[in-house]
Amino acid sequence: MAESWDPNRRMLLILSAVAAFAILSSTMSKNPALPLLAESIGADAALVGLISAISPIPGILVSSLAGAYTDRVGRRKVLEASLLVFATAPFLYLFVTEPWQLLFVRFYHGFATAVFMPVAMASVADRYGPEQRGEKLALYSSATMVGRFIAPFFGGTLLYIANFSSVYLACAISGVTALVMSAFIPWGETADKPIQAKHSGSTSSALRAVIRDRRIMVTSSMEGLQYYAMGAFEAFLPLYAKSLGMNPFVIGAIMGVQVVSMLLTKPLLGRLSDRRGREPSIVAGLLAGSLVIFLMPRVEDVWLLGSLSIVFGITVSSVTASTSALVSEIAGRTAHGSSIGVLSSVMDIGHSIGPLATGIVVGAYSYQLGFGIASLMLLLGAAIFSAVFLAGSARRRLRSSDS
Repeated sequence: MAESWDPNRRMLLILSAVAAFAILSSTMSKNPALPLLAESIGADAALVGLISAISPIPGILVSSLAGAYTDRVGRRKVLEASLLVFATAPFLYLFVTEPWQLLFVRFYHGFATAVFMPVAMASVADRYGPEQRGEKLALYSSATMVGRFIAPFFGGTLLYIANFSSVYLACAISGVTALVMSAFIPWGETADKPIQAKHSGSTSSALRAVIRDRRIMVTSSMEGLQYYAMGAFEAFLPLYAKSLGMNPFVIGAIMGVQVVSMLLTKPLLGRLSDRRGREPSIVAGLLAGSLVIFLMPRVEDVWLLGSLSIVFGITVSSVTASTSALVSEIAGRTAHGSSIGVLSSVMDIGHSIGPLATGIVVGAYSYQLGFGIASLMLLLGAAIFSAVFLAGSARRRLRSSDS
């Protein structure tokens, strides 16, 4: 009983519940509804890609700054500001009638996750040391996966039995719920001493120190490449499935099982990375993901497509269960927000470029080529990451032997 009321555990549980409702809201707004809504109001493939790519842009602009700023002033107020966006943005979709309007709504909505995710993850990293950080970050991330899991099934069902308005009203209810629940997060309570220490310098100095670290930037780039592929998957697998004659409910199920696999495997893979190291998990996930994303537009059977979606979710878990823990450990106690903020900004660059580039290629050529480029990006990422971290390990062994 005492463990269940441990302040760190309670903080993790409540923050995870807030995240689940917030991410349910944001994910349902786009998966599978967004590309179908965009197409229904006249957007072609390239414009669908642009609309899908616009919401991660705020993350590119502000995630690093938000994370570094909260290293200095604390997490609470910044996180609550992001939840206001989760609560208000869904209502704007109800008034969209033209593709250009959807661009503006998606840009505003993008500020929600741009700020919330790095600040929430830094809040978890603050409470736990390296021996538990990968597992706890993965548990928190799995809570967001609950929202991601429910979203495509629920959104696809609402589209099948009702309309787009019903989807975005459901998004609004979920976003408001997250905002209300945030009032119960026990910010001021800790078990023993908190792991995080406030950064004494300026926000810009904190960011410069993180950006100059090659290992942090390479690890962040792997997250960016992973989300390049994820962006292509989210934006164009629904349209590919629709081109095969599948209805919105089936499309939602295919998208949803990918999230289920992430939900179930991420804590296990996070614990594995705590015990066996972060680097092997990242490389394995990138290599396997490269193969899976290559195969997706080359199958037409619904069961095969669903199976590939499940495996893709596992490969994403393998990478992302390790990246946030690795950058926070490289950066140190005073820079959890800065390092995870930079990671989030690079992730959003990939998440933005992925659907945009894939949309251009799909519109001009084919789904096969668009997904094939995403596959190649993951393969190259695995090679670059291995070279950098293996070289670093070799140098450390050499210095150790010399001494």
